[in-house]
Amino acid sequence: MNRPARLALGTLVLASLGGFSCERAPRGSAEPAARSLGGRGAAADPGGAASYPVGAQPRAVAVADLDGDGELDVAVANSADGTVTVLMGAGQGRLRPVGAPVPAGREPSDVDAADLDRDGDVDLVLANHETSRITLLLNDGRARFTPAAGSPVETGARPHVHGLATADLDGDGWTDVAVESADTREVRILWGGAGGFGPAVAVDVGTMPYFRLGAADATGDGRLDVLVPGHGDSTVLVVGAEQGRELRSERVIRLADQPWMIVGADVNGDRRADLVVVHAGAVSVWMAASRGFAAAPGSPFSLPGATEAAAGDLDGDGVADVVAGPWEGDEVTVLAGPRLERRAVRACPRPIGLAVADLDGDGRGELLAVCPTENRLVVITTPPGR
Repeated sequence: MNRPARLALGTLVLASLGGFSCERAPRGSAEPAARSLGGRGAAADPGGAASYPVGAQPRAVAVADLDGDGELDVAVANSADGTVTVLMGAGQGRLRPVGAPVPAGREPSDVDAADLDRDGDVDLVLANHETSRITLLLNDGRARFTPAAGSPVETGARPHVHGLATADLDGDGWTDVAVESADTREVRILWGGAGGFGPAVAVDVGTMPYFRLGAADATGDGRLDVLVPGHGDSTVLVVGAEQGRELRSERVIRLADQPWMIVGADVNGDRRADLVVVHAGAVSVWMAASRGFAAAPGSPFSLPGATEAAAGDLDGDGVADVVAGPWEGDEVTVLAGPRLERRAVRACPRPIGLAVADLDGDGRGELLAVCPTENRLVVITTPPGR
């Protein structure tokens, strides 16, 4: 989760999901043993859903056209077996697995899709939890992936990386990568270029940044910024480049609760990036205003055990809708823009790794959720008029 390659920003996983041994696990959390789904094809679920087997304890999902055929494809990061499952678009919103899962380093906890080497096809970058490295997988144009030279790349994050954000921060045409470094109170930027990624540059954000970064033009200057959950002081911060690679950090929102994740999306149709913030027990929505951001009516929206959020146009009205999943339960909460009307969609136990993407080309997005306790990806089609 930073898309068009990543079409919907949102691949949060809290600290101890899927067997992760992170010292900042959410209070009261416990991971049940994963259950194998079995089989290899798509299984129809009640309510217009399809289910696809993936690897062990999937954690995150990215959506992009990986082979240039005009159909959106899906990449799922599987934390327990260190792989990425690639599912190709097969028309009419269907997906099909191709080949064996691709090795993706130790405990891939986040995945994003972007053209890292500017060869015209979409590559994959993954955060490797319990390490300070990221894995770079280059695409040959046919959705066949091999490690880039020098991969995995060291970020210097401490104690380890959790998630990442990709964006061309300095406007030079090359994709850059940002990760959080909780113990050093930094965001670390790896600048992309013709020779690959150079050493990470540290940006002091003055608080513990934790857990999942996002990317959007939060300042309205036409450049993408990194969205940072200031977990240590309950703020939202923005890290961006001003002149070339001169980086700045600023607080844009003060919150009543600690944030885990930030998503940028236009949820009211004014063509400006609004911010969706995941807290431990709620999701808050902040609308871009003439100066800064203002809380949306009804925000924050209570969601016990909130774990994940994404945004995309589910109903084809041209405005992004917000989707959010809980730590416990099998429903995804939908806040339909622009009025943020609330409803629930049943997905699977502990729906995480959320995305919204129009897989069938009908103008309405499908809801994608990975299911770490069942080793599957669920794709839910929104009925017309919903």
